[in-house]
Amino acid sequence: MHFTSAFISFSFVTTSLLCLANASTATAKVSPDDVKRVQLFVRETPLTVNGKTIMMGSVVQADGTQGYSPNQADGMHVDVINQLNVPTSIHWHGLSLPNSMDGVAFVTQEPIAPGNTFSYDFPLKETGTYWMHSHYALQEQYLVSAPMIIWSDAERAKADKQFVITLTDFSFTSPEAILQGLRNAPAMDMKTGSKPMPEMKEMPGMQEMPTATQPQVIAQQWDEANSQFVRAMVNAPIANTDVKYDALLANRRTVDDPDVMKVNPGDTVLLRIIAASCETDFFIDTGSLDAELLAVDGQPIQPLSGNFFQLAIAQRIDLRVTIPKAISNTTSSDGAVFPITMQGEGTTLTCGVVLTTGSTSDSAAMSALPKTASMTTAALDNTQEMRLRATAPLATKKIDRTLPAVLSGTMDGYQWFINGIKYPTRDVLTVKLGERVEMVLTNKTPMGHPMHLHDGAFQVIEIDGKPISGAQRDTIEVPPHSIIKIAFDADNPGIWPFHCHIPYHADSGMCTMLKYEGVETPHWHPEEVPSEKSGL
Repeated sequence: MHFTSAFISFSFVTTSLLCLANASTATAKVSPDDVKRVQLFVRETPLTVNGKTIMMGSVVQADGTQGYSPNQADGMHVDVINQLNVPTSIHWHGLSLPNSMDGVAFVTQEPIAPGNTFSYDFPLKETGTYWMHSHYALQEQYLVSAPMIIWSDAERAKADKQFVITLTDFSFTSPEAILQGLRNAPAMDMKTGSKPMPEMKEMPGMQEMPTATQPQVIAQQWDEANSQFVRAMVNAPIANTDVKYDALLANRRTVDDPDVMKVNPGDTVLLRIIAASCETDFFIDTGSLDAELLAVDGQPIQPLSGNFFQLAIAQRIDLRVTIPKAISNTTSSDGAVFPITMQGEGTTLTCGVVLTTGSTSDSAAMSALPKTASMTTAALDNTQEMRLRATAPLATKKIDRTLPAVLSGTMDGYQWFINGIKYPTRDVLTVKLGERVEMVLTNKTPMGHPMHLHDGAFQVIEIDGKPISGAQRDTIEVPPHSIIKIAFDADNPGIWPFHCHIPYHADSGMCTMLKYEGVETPHWHPEEVPSEKSGL
């Protein structure tokens, strides 16, 4: 699968090819000469899935290292070099940075033309688990994404060993074909591998269905007696998902060829898990290892225990496990195996990694993960989110402005809306510098939506009418028919996208802009998006 002209057919942030004449001059302010710069190449690299090798996107350093993990004190001084045959841009997901550095093509910058370079320079305010990805067309589904861990002494001291696990979903069908199939499919007969779904309208009786009519599925529950998250079989609706994938990948590897990570008895091990998927939420099963949940979206929380966790699209989760000193599940006299399994929401597909001790054989490690799950899952819900508490919540302050964000849609033509408006539009959510802003996210659909607000973190302050001092996040999953309030301080002027992080939803309208009063927006061209989509 090569990046062809079809690669630029759809995007909520792209415009007509007439604008590409400006792309070759895209630059940013270059840092002083004494700053050490890092080159990141957006290019095609080989990927083997289910025995077939194809070319897919990647963001790599010259030596092939995926992504970039700087020291916080050094800041970001990165030259992104586009080696694709189509334009691109790179967004630094979750970071609070100057608006011109946000990396959103045709919103904060012109795209990077093939063969050209864009220099990103800004201080790093955060530490922890972040990631980078294309914000041009459907390039995320082509795996144009990579991890970004921002290091400090405190981050390095969190465990004896640390591993990054990047989760993606993969289809041999091109994302353009998937999206066109979704848009062309009858509302009750989804094509392109998706299962039948109802029209996206409010369904008040959905949650009141008799338990006896619901299938048995896997879900997360809170074990009150032991104060931990656990895996449970429950009677509940199967999660609604749009796209059927050929495989799930962990560190770009399938479940039958997992990444094997060497550890020692007694080690503390921090797993930094990134959901770089496009349509797949995950349930994470640490098996026999109890885990401490230490951070979400790079932001520390009051630790919680468990062995079964939820992770929505674009979110991150830091889990710390301790390898037993006395190991009973040995596969040989010399070692043990600890599978970490990720199951896709609403499917039996799995991926994962394996922690091993001693001289465990490769075959023992490779066979430790289940090739498929025994049953499918319920949708992600608020079980986990309700119990998350920020270690550094927002200071108490009155709300200056409340913004509604009503999420709705229809499968008739596959259209998605925020406040009844479909992007592209010049209708925006407006704020003033210095305001404390509250957003009320109301999901009117039977699907969950991972809503991402650019420019750093917000705090979850209410879930379904219950006030909480919740987690600081940059992406919040709004489960079906749920209402979640978030709050943030408007302290960084610019124009910031706010959108569902399912690219097929954002590309079909579930996107808007948070715009500060009085800011100039020289790169924002929403009116040109329809002409770029004229092939539909």
